[in-house]
Amino acid sequence: MGATAYYMRTSHYLQSIGTQQDKIEADWIVYQDEGISGRIPFKMRPAGKKLLEDISGGRINKVVVLRIDRLGRSTQDILETINEISIQYKVPIVSLNEGITTLNENGDITPMTGLLTNILSSLSEFFYHTNREKILAGIERAKLLNRYKGRKTGSKEDIDKFLAKPKNAKIKELLDAKLGIRSISRVIGCSPNLIYKVKEQVALMDAA
Repeated sequence: MGATAYYMRTSHYLQSIGTQQDKIEADWIVYQDEGISGRIPFKMRPAGKKLLEDISGGRINKVVVLRIDRLGRSTQDILETINEISIQYKVPIVSLNEGITTLNENGDITPMTGLLTNILSSLSEFFYHTNREKILAGIERAKLLNRYKGRKTGSKEDIDKFLAKPKNAKIKELLDAKLGIRSISRVIGCSPNLIYKVKEQVALMDAA
């Protein structure tokens, strides 16, 4: 039977981690990323990476954090981390301050978690479209000023190769069918980040 993991993170070494340490219980295994920015994806942090390895190895059956923002600063990273830990590996995440537990005793997503992930998905979708509109507007302005040089030679071929990969092609097909990021992530079994990358490449191809 797995143990309970307690994950802590501070942005820099001078920042106090005391409020997170105060919650530690005797039998918990502590994973601490000290001096690690929240902008760094969870799976790329030393302790975050080790925690995911231990979860995949069946050594952890619950993850506890003081606040949900310890998982990441961006909505995409938080959503991806929740999906990987709770949906893929069926390990509940407990956020002490928010009073959120991602899975119930049957291993099903709780209503609060469903609401949270829907909000995060909507925010990620909003930020994606906002950034895409800025990119397209910049391209149009550059064309009007005769400053748009287009993609570098060979880039379209690279995009075509990327979108031709079986998993990416299926993601594009589901995107064309107007499925949401969360639904595609579940159907394909991939991270939201890959889906956003496919969307970006499609947008760049359409803008050319």
